Amino acid sequence: MKEQGIKILYGILAIGILISIFHIFNDKNGSGLGNVIDTFTITSLILFISTIVFILLSFKNNIKKISVWFLLILSCPLAVMSMTHLTKEFSLKMTETTTPKEFNYNVKIEPNLYRRDKIKIQNLVDSLIKVKTIQKPSELALRFFNGKTYNDTIKRYWAIDLPTNIEYKESIIDTLFYSENGKDIKAGLLINKVFNEYINYPTGGIEFNGKGFIYNNDSIKPFTMLKYSVSGSTYKSCSEELKYIYFKQIGASEKNYNMNDIRFLKSN
Repeated sequence: MKEQGIKILYGILAIGILISIFHIFNDKNGSGLGNVIDTFTITSLILFISTIVFILLSFKNNIKKISVWFLLILSCPLAVMSMTHLTKEFSLKMTETTTPKEFNYNVKIEPNLYRRDKIKIQNLVDSLIKVKTIQKPSELALRFFNGKTYNDTIKRYWAIDLPTNIEYKESIIDTLFYSENGKDIKAGLLINKVFNEYINYPTGGIEFNGKGFIYNNDSIKPFTMLKYSVSGSTYKSCSEELKYIYFKQIGASEKNYNMNDIRFLKSN
């Protein structure tokens, strides 16, 4: 029984190595390395916990076995890193925001005005999505508006730079942030409902893509899209992940200001 236990532990290691080799030879577009790292991390975590349990179940017989300690030491670094990361992630998930209370956004906007502003910004987003990159100025540009795509002669340099390999269905403003006096829209979260042909291939399917943005009504290019984007199979999952990044993770991990931080809103 004891020998079977050790064989199981080595079997876990062997499976992890085989899966990693599979990723090295089969993954494309640069995803191989990331998948190998993920595989080793998961394997180390499972192996570390399994080895600890194995030692505890038969402490006297296993405490002096070199092979058991080899597996424990081998799996320990990645396992500890993984558990530390998971603990931090769980703590962040449970936190409403990492923005300090004294800098937390608390501007109150009249609900009807907020709804009207969301619709106004959604319509503006629709009219500015860059659906096609135009190589020659004389060519007509594709313009997306109100769920339809058509040709016009608008110069596209001021359009919103969003992915062009998906079919846009709807633009949704998830959240808006205002200046301290409540008069000017300063930033927000945008979610696009899109059709992606690579989901449920070959039939394709609907997904939701989200991004943060800075808004300047006085600029010829009013939207500045921020670098972090997320995708989700539902609007809710996309919205939750966006808020996790822009209200929690940025302030905790990068030591920068979250979007709901008045210092961020004042600087943009």
